[in-house]
Amino acid sequence: MEHMELLRKILTGKTCLVGIGNNLRGDDGFGPFFIERLREKALLPEENLMTVEDVPENYAFPISRMDVSCVVFVDAVILEAPPGTVVLGPLAALEEVGQIASTHKLSLHLTARVIEETGKNVYLLGVVPESMEFGRGLSPVVRRAATELLSLAETLIRDEANELRPARKSKKKKRRKAYDRK
Repeated sequence: MEHMELLRKILTGKTCLVGIGNNLRGDDGFGPFFIERLREKALLPEENLMTVEDVPENYAFPISRMDVSCVVFVDAVILEAPPGTVVLGPLAALEEVGQIASTHKLSLHLTARVIEETGKNVYLLGVVPESMEFGRGLSPVVRRAATELLSLAETLIRDEANELRPARKSKKKKRRKAYDRK
């Protein structure tokens, strides 16, 4: 449940989601796949969705200047867990425990440090890959995990939008009141 609340906070706050990976290397393309599908759904501002391929360090300074409170790297992760396992949490905490590493560990760590120096929180949303072979697309297990995450993201964002929307008064009632006054 705590992961659900963290995901809700991330998706409904001032957040930049950054897809990392190479579409030509199997499940390493999870990050770009996820960001592209979010773009298609038009749930979040376009400027807050980025795909940086396998060079996140090239985007450290532009991301650090964005008007957001947190940044989420979306990437394939190395973890002793079954393929398709989803991981979410603060990047620094996940690295400290030594349980997890992005497939772009060194550049991601340096990028995160630059961004954190501007006061932003940096998170990692990752999926354990099944295959990172060159020339393959996403494996069925990682595609399924991505699809489930996208569905969850859509639900959380729409629920939050509905909660924030002020209740409307019925037009019928207004008409009756106006009619009754005559």
